[in-house]
Amino acid sequence: MNETATAPRVRLLDSTLRDGSHAIRHRYTPEQVELVAGRLDEAGVPAIGVGHGDGLGAASIQYMRSLHTDDELLSAARRALRSARLAVTFQPGIGTKRQLERAA
Repeated sequence: MNETATAPRVRLLDSTLRDGSHAIRHRYTPEQVELVAGRLDEAGVPAIGVGHGDGLGAASIQYMRSLHTDDELLSAARRALRSARLAVTFQPGIGTKRQLERAA
C-alpha cells in the first residue's frame, strides 16, 4: 500500500439477535432482545442485527415460526439503542416491501 492510499474500513455488525436465533428455535423474547441490544450498544458495537434468523417475514411454517413478531423484537431493540444502528436482514421472496418499510 502506498502512502497516499487509505486502509479499508472495517465495520462490525453483531448478529447474535438475528442469526443466533436459529440456535434457540427463534425464541428470543423482547426482554432478552432489549437487554442484549443495550449491552452491545454500551460496548460500542456500531450495528446490531435483530429479528428472525432468516430475515424479515420469515416467521412462518416454512422457515419456523418465531415466539415474537419482527415488530416486537425491533421495538425492543430500539428502546435499548443509544448510538448503535439497528440492522435487519431482508431476502426478496421471503420478506415483503411492507415489512421492510415497517422495519425502517
